[in-house]
Amino acid sequence: MNENERNEQWRERIRAYRKSGQTMRAWCAAQEIPFNQLKYWLRKLSPDKRKSPTTTWVTVTPTPPSSAEASPLVVRIGSASIDIRPGFDGSLLTQVVRVLEADR
Repeated sequence: MNENERNEQWRERIRAYRKSGQTMRAWCAAQEIPFNQLKYWLRKLSPDKRKSPTTTWVTVTPTPPSSAEASPLVVRIGSASIDIRPGFDGSLLTQVVRVLEADR
Protein backbone atom coordinates (compact mmCIF):
# COMPACT_ATOMS: atom_id res chain seq x y z
CA MET A 1 0.00 0.00 0.00
CA ASN A 2 1.51 3.34 -0.99
CA GLU A 3 1.34 6.55 1.03
CA ASN A 4 -1.63 8.01 -0.86
CA GLU A 5 -3.63 4.81 -0.39
CA ARG A 6 -2.78 4.69 3.32
CA ASN A 7 -3.78 8.36 3.73
CA GLU A 8 -7.08 7.74 1.98
CA GLN A 9 -7.73 4.63 4.08
CA TRP A 10 -7.24 6.68 7.24
CA ARG A 11 -9.39 9.54 5.94
CA GLU A 12 -12.18 7.00 5.46
CA ARG A 13 -11.61 5.55 8.94
CA ILE A 14 -11.73 9.04 10.45
CA ARG A 15 -14.99 9.78 8.61
CA ALA A 16 -16.44 6.51 9.94
CA TYR A 17 -15.28 7.30 13.48
CA ARG A 18 -16.82 10.79 13.39
CA LYS A 19 -20.06 9.47 11.89
CA SER A 20 -20.33 6.73 14.54
CA GLY A 21 -20.91 9.12 17.44
CA GLN A 22 -18.75 6.87 19.62
CA THR A 23 -15.85 7.96 21.75
CA MET A 24 -12.42 7.44 20.24
CA ARG A 25 -11.68 4.58 22.61
CA ALA A 26 -14.99 2.82 21.98
CA TRP A 27 -14.67 3.16 18.21
CA CYS A 28 -11.08 1.92 18.25
CA ALA A 29 -12.01 -1.08 20.41
CA ALA A 30 -14.89 -1.99 18.08
CA GLN A 31 -12.65 -1.67 15.00
CA GLU A 32 -9.67 -3.36 16.69
CA ILE A 33 -7.50 -0.35 15.91
CA PRO A 34 -4.98 0.95 18.45
CA PHE A 35 -6.24 4.15 20.08
CA ASN A 36 -2.89 5.92 19.59
CA GLN A 37 -3.01 5.20 15.86
CA LEU A 38 -6.31 7.02 15.50
CA LYS A 39 -4.94 9.96 17.49
CA TYR A 40 -1.85 10.06 15.27
CA TRP A 41 -3.82 10.05 12.03
CA LEU A 42 -6.29 12.64 13.31
CA ARG A 43 -3.34 14.97 13.93
CA LYS A 44 -1.54 14.07 10.72
CA LEU A 45 -4.54 14.56 8.46
CA SER A 46 -6.03 17.58 10.22
CA PRO A 47 -6.44 20.57 7.89
CA ASP A 48 -4.17 22.73 10.07
CA LYS A 49 -1.26 20.31 9.61
CA ARG A 50 -1.52 20.31 5.83
CA LYS A 51 -1.26 24.08 5.49
CA SER A 52 2.19 25.52 5.27
CA PRO A 53 2.93 28.11 7.93
CA THR A 54 3.04 31.70 6.82
CA THR A 55 5.88 33.97 7.73
CA THR A 56 5.31 37.60 8.49
CA TRP A 57 8.34 39.84 8.33
CA VAL A 58 8.47 43.05 10.29
CA THR A 59 10.95 45.88 10.13
CA VAL A 60 12.92 46.44 13.30
CA THR A 61 14.83 49.66 13.74
CA PRO A 62 17.09 49.54 16.77
CA THR A 63 17.68 52.78 18.58
CA PRO A 64 20.69 53.18 20.81
CA PRO A 65 19.81 53.96 24.41
CA SER A 66 20.59 57.41 25.68
CA SER A 67 23.59 57.63 27.97
CA ALA A 68 21.25 58.02 30.96
CA GLU A 69 19.43 54.76 30.08
CA ALA A 70 22.47 52.64 29.20
CA SER A 71 23.74 50.13 31.71
CA PRO A 72 27.33 50.84 32.61
CA LEU A 73 30.19 48.50 31.87
CA VAL A 74 31.83 47.80 35.22
CA VAL A 75 35.60 47.28 35.29
CA ARG A 76 37.09 45.90 38.51
CA ILE A 77 40.76 46.24 39.29
CA GLY A 78 41.54 44.87 42.72
CA SER A 79 39.04 46.39 45.13
CA ALA A 80 38.28 49.35 42.83
CA SER A 81 35.44 49.35 40.31
CA ILE A 82 34.84 51.79 37.47
CA ASP A 83 31.47 52.33 35.78
CA ILE A 84 31.98 53.07 32.10
CA ARG A 85 29.10 54.63 30.18
CA PRO A 86 28.76 55.46 26.48
CA GLY A 87 30.77 58.53 25.54
CA PHE A 88 33.48 57.95 28.17
CA ASP A 89 36.91 59.54 27.81
CA GLY A 90 39.21 56.71 26.76
CA SER A 91 42.44 58.50 27.62
CA LEU A 92 41.20 59.29 31.13
CA LEU A 93 40.21 55.63 31.61
CA THR A 94 43.68 54.52 30.50
CA GLN A 95 45.31 56.86 33.02
CA VAL A 96 43.04 55.68 35.86
CA VAL A 97 43.71 52.00 35.10
CA ARG A 98 47.48 52.60 35.05
CA VAL A 99 47.32 54.34 38.43
CA LEU A 100 45.25 51.52 39.93
CA GLU A 101 47.58 48.85 38.55
CA ALA A 102 50.64 50.68 39.90
CA ASP A 103 49.12 50.79 43.40
CA ARG A 104 48.64 47.01 43.50
